[in-house]
Amino acid sequence: MTVRRKVTSASHFGKKSFVDSYKFDSQKELDFYLRYIKNSGYEFEVQKNLVLVDKFTLGSHNVRSVSYKADFVVLDGDRIKHVYDVKNGFNSYAIDDKSQLKFKLVAQRYHVPVEVVVLRKHDFRVGVLGTTKKIEVQARTNIDYDYSELIG
Repeated sequence: MTVRRKVTSASHFGKKSFVDSYKFDSQKELDFYLRYIKNSGYEFEVQKNLVLVDKFTLGSHNVRSVSYKADFVVLDGDRIKHVYDVKNGFNSYAIDDKSQLKFKLVAQRYHVPVEVVVLRKHDFRVGVLGTTKKIEVQARTNIDYDYSELIG
């Protein structure tokens, strides 16, 4: 019996780039950074590691923590304004089940959704996944909005 691995966009790694001392996992991430993040006027972190489940002890053993590496975390003062994950699309090929679970855990722990971004020529589409009621994907031309405009 042959077992086939489910092919997703995450299993095909893009070309890594280094710009402004940041490492980008794909050309789309770099383009999003250059077009929308870099000169936005907001503080930001690139490839920010967010802890979702802390390390804990189970009997005489430690269980590793669970974390999520956000492509971009945009800050407004000491508050997280946006958590962005740049993808190729909004379907199950582009966003696997593991990613969707981590998006939910980010929202639970940090009280802010992961905004999935699909870059286009003159704007980007942004959506929030995993809610009980479908949220429509919206086109944006900058990051100067509040995520509550997406989720209501």
